[in-house]
Amino acid sequence: MLDMNSNEIIIDKNSSSIQISNKISLTQRKCYNYMLKIAKNEFKKDKNRRIFQITADELMLFFKIGNKNHTYIKNELEILNRTQVRYNILGKNRRTKESGAFTLIAGFKYKHGVISYSFPPHIEEMILDPKIFGKINLVVIKSLRSKYSIALYELAEDYINVQIPKMSMEKFRELMGVKEGQYSSIKDFRKRVIEVAIDEINRSDNISFSISYELLKTGRKITHIKFTTHKKEEVLQLKDRQKKFYAWKKYIIEKYKEQTICNNLTEIGYLKWTFFYINQDGFLGKIVNDNRTILDKEEAFKVWEYLYQNPSKLTIVPLTQYDILQKDFKGKKIKQITTTALGGEATIILEFINFKKDTTKEDEYFDKFFVEIKQEDSNSFWSKKSFSFDDIVSMNFL
Repeated sequence: MLDMNSNEIIIDKNSSSIQISNKISLTQRKCYNYMLKIAKNEFKKDKNRRIFQITADELMLFFKIGNKNHTYIKNELEILNRTQVRYNILGKNRRTKESGAFTLIAGFKYKHGVISYSFPPHIEEMILDPKIFGKINLVVIKSLRSKYSIALYELAEDYINVQIPKMSMEKFRELMGVKEGQYSSIKDFRKRVIEVAIDEINRSDNISFSISYELLKTGRKITHIKFTTHKKEEVLQLKDRQKKFYAWKKYIIEKYKEQTICNNLTEIGYLKWTFFYINQDGFLGKIVNDNRTILDKEEAFKVWEYLYQNPSKLTIVPLTQYDILQKDFKGKKIKQITTTALGGEATIILEFINFKKDTTKEDEYFDKFFVEIKQEDSNSFWSKKSFSFDDIVSMNFL
């Protein structure tokens, strides 16, 4: 008999027998795991042993199958004995590439409360001495109330150190043991199968990870599902960080409501003169060329997250003369009138497309700037002469 008070009873369960078509009931899968653990313990002591024994009482006691008698256990084992399941559905055992079908137990005998049982001969070694396996905790199995929870928990443990592979909805339904036509709408399937299993696993104190999932489409149809496991320590840390983030955000909104809060967020792709403000309703917006727009949810989150991680950026940085030129004078055009060789006049339109500081004049009181100019034929050149800021802004622009 296994220790009823232990917090951890681990089975090294063959991956192929984890990835089965889950045609069996909750009680049958629990009983099978218990019987497998007992058999593996005995097999370690005697490699020639092929018949194993448990009592009906210990099954009922361990799994707290209340208000049932031995007849109930016998009926469940009879169904288990004649139910054939497909195995290695996801093909984790790629070395042998073996797949097929078997009954989980080859047979059993019941006498005076003692159950003798064996496994199908062609899979005995695979089950009793597996080379590829997941470490399944019987104490967790004991606590779960849904057959879908057990199947998903075992699958997650089977891939605990690697990524659970994306799988088709057909294969996942088979792994869960959902019959053809049952929960045919994705809404029902999510509610009755996926979310039942995930909710129970994520609430369990005995499981060291939580699970999230994503439904994937081919065209407009949901065709695949992808699961991700998260260590619960990391989840708790993430929740704590999120709590602190939203508390900080709330404080900033209350303090700076209806005010401009910062600019110069060039590190996340904005121009220095893009200013950010909080409107009267607490939403984050930006000011570009005197036009105010509220950020969409995704963009706002990106800005809030950056400011939270870089609190020193929550300030108004004064614009330099160079900033103002880049902001307000790029694209400005002037008209240049020249005299032709025949004495006539020709009008040329020149466009200012860039500016750079004249570093040879840094000892002067005022900064000066060269101007990159584009001609009407799209050729461009830099001015030979540098201009002061006042010279540039006082030009007669079109």
